[in-house]
Amino acid sequence: MAQEIYSEYTDQREPFGIDESWLDVTASTSIKGDGMKIAKEISSRIKYELGVTVSIGVSWNKIFAKLGSDYKKPDAITEFSKDNYKDIAWKLPVGDLLMVGRSTERTMKKLGICTIGDLAGAEPSILETYLGKMGLVLHTFANGWDETPVSVEGYKAPIKSIGNSTTTPRDLVSELDVKIILMALSESVGARLRENGFQCRTVEISIRDNGLYHFTRQCKLDRASNLTEEIVRTAFELFQKNYNWDIQFVVLAFEDVIWYQKRCLISLIYLWMKRKEKKSKRWTRW
Repeated sequence: MAQEIYSEYTDQREPFGIDESWLDVTASTSIKGDGMKIAKEISSRIKYELGVTVSIGVSWNKIFAKLGSDYKKPDAITEFSKDNYKDIAWKLPVGDLLMVGRSTERTMKKLGICTIGDLAGAEPSILETYLGKMGLVLHTFANGWDETPVSVEGYKAPIKSIGNSTTTPRDLVSELDVKIILMALSESVGARLRENGFQCRTVEISIRDNGLYHFTRQCKLDRASNLTEEIVRTAFELFQKNYNWDIQFVVLAFEDVIWYQKRCLISLIYLWMKRKEKKSKRWTRW
């Protein structure tokens, strides 16, 4: 399959959707040639071995590599380099940029931002005013400044918090009601902590009553733990100290999650695949 082919070029393969992937082939260029040569080789192999066409974008970062793969489809290779991106990428509609949805595009057009180049040259403070922090992120994307690494195969982003919540089918009218709910939530999330080899240092509860009054409280544990009994006790003590009655919504979250079992990065290639319509016997493996 395609991932098996990709694995021969790099272990830095990050899927994006069902049939798209980023590959960082930086470490392979000294052996297999530059990004364009590797892209052509992968394209040829995928056609021959799998019977699908592939659109590939080659660039120094993930955003422009993705843009390149969308530039021509379904069977093409496009390179956006530091020498040509202003002449090609900046002339494309701003809606072609990753993470620019229809609503964001409409807002940008009201500001006179119609192309990726317009976005790159826009005043960051204006973008932040109308689009919030995302406006600054998109400004970074348009200028080719994004340095987000391609994940290594099997990599999982560090988990900083784990939580669970429930809206009860009826008001909770006693401390026993609350304790039962907290026990269920603690066991559910505690099990996830243990399964992933984590412990937490902080327990947090959020409560909303039938009058829509809401509060959040948290407490540091004396030592990191993933034991349901310790978590329930801490959560219930937080509740007792901070609330009097009736409850409809409960959230339990664990912050400062740490590993207790120990166990990047320029994107050069982004691939989008499409099945060839014409059938061939040599492609029956697909």
